[in-house]
Order: sequence, then structure tokens, then C-alpha cells
Amino acid sequence: MNFSPIANEKLSDKVVKVITDQVKSGALKPGDRLPSEPELAAALQVSRGILREALTVLQARNIIYRRPKEGTFINSSAPDILIGNWEASMKNANYLDLIEVRECIESRTVEKVIDLITDEQICELYDLAPVKENENVSHSTDYYFHYRLAELSHNMIFTSFIDNYYDIFHEITAISSRQTARSQAITQEHTAIVDAIKAKDKTAAREAICYHLMMVRKSLRQENNL
Repeated sequence: MNFSPIANEKLSDKVVKVITDQVKSGALKPGDRLPSEPELAAALQVSRGILREALTVLQARNIIYRRPKEGTFINSSAPDILIGNWEASMKNANYLDLIEVRECIESRTVEKVIDLITDEQICELYDLAPVKENENVSHSTDYYFHYRLAELSHNMIFTSFIDNYYDIFHEITAISSRQTARSQAITQEHTAIVDAIKAKDKTAAREAICYHLMMVRKSLRQENNL
């Protein structure tokens, strides 16, 4: 098992993601025993308090179980729980279907973000708005911008959807040029979203996110002759 150090303000959420990703990839299998808390905390470079918080979340989701004096183990049902019907349905969808779902989710996301966001977090979104060229679709700066928006909504379902969307989007499309062709426009669209959030204008924020996704859909249709 290989664990990478974590650096993020929501460390416990990132610990949960690291472990669930290991289960999804098959690196951690049902019945596998996790390292002891001191070993795992050291490997991830987080405090034992943060680690325990993450393990509590994982236990509540039935991803892990604990045996007194024996340790912490991956639950036999963990892979099915993590993949589930939701991800299976997403994999059977086409990317235009997924963008339509994103419109519904992200319109609500920006509304919640406006209610919860701090000035410091607004500055962080401005920093994340620029999109680089020639990026991997599933791990692009566009992904990090939208994932952070979802995180700031404090809705775990929104965050999970964005995370799964980009992984699956990469699987079901063979488009490599859209970021290069649209990088400057996407940066401007992201900035407009943050401008509306900063102004606490929910209507403008919804319109900005819907315009952004409309342009994504238009680009995909043009490139695939849909």
C-alpha cells in the first residue's frame, strides 16, 4: 500500500478520499488491514485526530470496520458501496446527459457557496479560475475549480458527483483538444462565476455557471458533430 502526503485545509475529507480511491482502484481489497493509526497518520502526514475523524466517516459509510486489539479492516461490501448504482448509471450516460445534470447541481452549488464562502476562499477561487492548456481532462485545473466550488457548498453529494464526473468524463470521451481550444474562454467564464459569488448575486452566479456549461456543451457538439 502506497499513501501520499496530504496538504489541504479539509484534511479529513482528503484522508477519506485517499482511502476510498485505494479501494476503488483495488490497491485496498476487502479484508485488508490498514496500518496502525500512528503509521497511517505518519504516512499521510496528518495528525491522529484528523485521521480518527476520517476513519469515523469511513466506518459510518461501511467502508471499514474495526476489531478491538486487531485493527481496522476494509469492509467486504466497500467496493460495491463506492461504485454503486450511481456510478454505473453515470458510466452508461453520455457526456451531454452528464452536463445537463451538472447544470442542475452546480446552479444550486453556487447559491450555497454564496451563503457560506469567506473572503479568503473567494481569493482562492480566483487563483483556481485560470485553465492551462494541454491538460488531462480528469485532473485539469477546470476540475480543481469545480471540485473546490462543490467543497465550499459543504454538500458531500455535490463534491462526490464532480469527482466522479471528471473520472467518467475522461473514460467516455476521446476529446483532447477542448482545453487547448477553450482555455482562455474557460478562464473568463470561471472568473465571471467568481465575480458573481463575490457580489453575492445568486441570479448572476446561476446564469454564469449555466453559460459556462452551455459553452462546454456547444464545444463538445462541434467537436463530435452532434
